[in-house]
Amino acid sequence: MNSRERVLAAVRHQQPDRVPVGVGLCPEILGKLRAHLALPDDEAVWAWTGHDFSWVGPRFRHPASDIGYADPTIEVTADGLYLDIFRVPFKVVQTEFQRYVDIAGRPPLKAAQTLVDIARFPWPDAADWDYSTIADRLGACRRASIGHSRGFFEISHFVRGMDEFLMDLAMDEPMAHAVMDHIIAFLLEKVRRTFEAAGQGGYAVFEYNDDVASQRALFISPEMWRRDIKPRMAKFCEMYHRFGAVVRYHSCGSVRSIIPDLIEIGVDILNPVQPLAAGMDPFELKREFGPHLTLDGGMDIQDFLIHASPAQVRDHTKRMIEVLGRDGGFILSGSHTLQADTPVENVVAMFEAAR
Repeated sequence: MNSRERVLAAVRHQQPDRVPVGVGLCPEILGKLRAHLALPDDEAVWAWTGHDFSWVGPRFRHPASDIGYADPTIEVTADGLYLDIFRVPFKVVQTEFQRYVDIAGRPPLKAAQTLVDIARFPWPDAADWDYSTIADRLGACRRASIGHSRGFFEISHFVRGMDEFLMDLAMDEPMAHAVMDHIIAFLLEKVRRTFEAAGQGGYAVFEYNDDVASQRALFISPEMWRRDIKPRMAKFCEMYHRFGAVVRYHSCGSVRSIIPDLIEIGVDILNPVQPLAAGMDPFELKREFGPHLTLDGGMDIQDFLIHASPAQVRDHTKRMIEVLGRDGGFILSGSHTLQADTPVENVVAMFEAAR
C-alpha cells in the first residue's frame, strides 16, 4: 500500500498493511533525530519515520514574517509582537528546551460593544491567498494529502477575549453569533477555493482544527456546544465530504462528552486523543466508538514519552498498534506534537515499533 491507500483503509476500518503514522515533531526534535540517525536532511528523517501525510494548502500573498502562530503574520509591532490575519498578537517564547509562539493578550475586539463594531472590524479576505499551485503540489504528493482549516470557536475567543466571548455565549448570543459567523464566512470561502483548486477527490484528508476543551472538560457546556457550535461546525464537515475528503477534527483536551455528536455531523478522524484528559483513554474510546471513528493519536507526550524507558515505549507502542489498530480505525501519533524535552531514544523506539 502507498500512504494514501494505507490511511484511507484505516479510516474505512479495513486492516492496512501497517499502521498509518502521523506523528508531529517540533523543529528541535526533528533536528535531534536527524543527528542521532546521521541522516542528511529533514525529508530523510520523515521517510525513515514512515510518516504518511503531506500538508498542502494555499500560500498567503503578503506575509510580514515567517514567524507566526496558526495563521500568517501580517504585521510585526514595534514591541516585537506578531499580529496574525485577525490582528491577534502573539509573542515568541524561548525556554531551555525550545522556542514557541504563544498568544500575547490584547484581543482586538475586547472593547466591542455593538454588532456594528463587529461588522466594521477588518476581517481577513480569502482572496489574500494564492491557490494556483495546489493542484500541482497535490499531484506530486508521495504521501496522503492533507489540508487544513482553523476553527471559529478558538479564533472567536482569541479576537474577543476568552472571558468576553464566553459571556457573550451565555448572555448576548447575537454578539457571539456575529463574531463566529464573520469568521466562518471567511474560513468557508477559503476552504471552498482550496477544494476547487484541488479538484474533486484531490485531498485524501482535510482537517478542521478547533480546540474546545481543557483536559478536564469542554470550555462550555455540552448543551451550549450543541446549540451554538455543532450546527456551524457541521457546515465544514459537509463541505469536506462533498469534495471527497475525509474529515479530521483536531481538538486538544477532553471532548468525550460530544464524541457521538462529532460522529453524527461527519467527523471521520479524531485527533490528537490525549490519554491524560478526562474520559480520553484511547483503549476505552476504541471499545466504545471503534466501528464509527478513527483515533489519531494516543501516545502521551506529557508524561509517558518523556519519562518511560525505550523498552517501555516500544512495548506500549506495539500494544497500541495491536489493540487500537485491529480492523483499522487507528493512526499512530502523539497526544500532540512531540516536544524538545522528549528523549530522542524514546522517539526512535516508538518509530521502530511502528516500522
